Amino acid sequence: MDVCWLEQNARDVPAGDWWLSETELSHLDRLHIPKRRDDWRLGRWTAKHAVAIHLNLARNGQGLRTVELRATPSGAPEVFLHSRVAPIQLSLSHSAGVGLCAVARAGAGLGCDLELVEPRSPVFVTDYFTAEEQALVAATPSALRDQLVTLLWSTKESVLKAVGCGLRSDTRSVNAAPSCFSQGLGDEWNSVSAQASGRIFYGWWRISRNVVRTIVADLAPRRLVEIRPRETA
Repeated sequence: MDVCWLEQNARDVPAGDWWLSETELSHLDRLHIPKRRDDWRLGRWTAKHAVAIHLNLARNGQGLRTVELRATPSGAPEVFLHSRVAPIQLSLSHSAGVGLCAVARAGAGLGCDLELVEPRSPVFVTDYFTAEEQALVAATPSALRDQLVTLLWSTKESVLKAVGCGLRSDTRSVNAAPSCFSQGLGDEWNSVSAQASGRIFYGWWRISRNVVRTIVADLAPRRLVEIRPRETA
């Protein structure tokens, strides 16, 4: 199974709302806090482009307006195309002016997450991490500890999105194991695995410009494929 990803920045989002459907425009009107509006628009712009490119749809106003994300009862996004459920699975995250979207075939347990690297206290690690994760943090040089803690947290977020419960579940129900951590602080994707409630998740992690990205799936992924925007049709 291939997992595809697209990343967009706040500067990629147009000033106008010509790409939003009527339903989305109504939702946007109810968001009065500027940061929430900006984050929501960034997420929708990223997701719509990921879906349109993945399904080879036009990325003009008409094409993008036919792609909608609707929340399932769990809060996870579900993709609709022309008001019908699209045959794909999608996960979405945004942080620090960056939007990340992952797309896979329908039925996959898929999750992605973005987290800004920042200091977290030892109490945070004790309260939210498993014993194995705590031991990994303790064995990591202090100069790299913030990056590792953020990576472990991001992986947990991705897995809990893939499970469909989000942070309503105990984060210690997920045990994350990133590979090549000390060598992987460049711009390349590295592998990560995690266990949650008897299920095994496979995926990737990357740290770039002080932001951690993680993507996981419950079906062993073959490749992580970047969705490359082409000229708008």
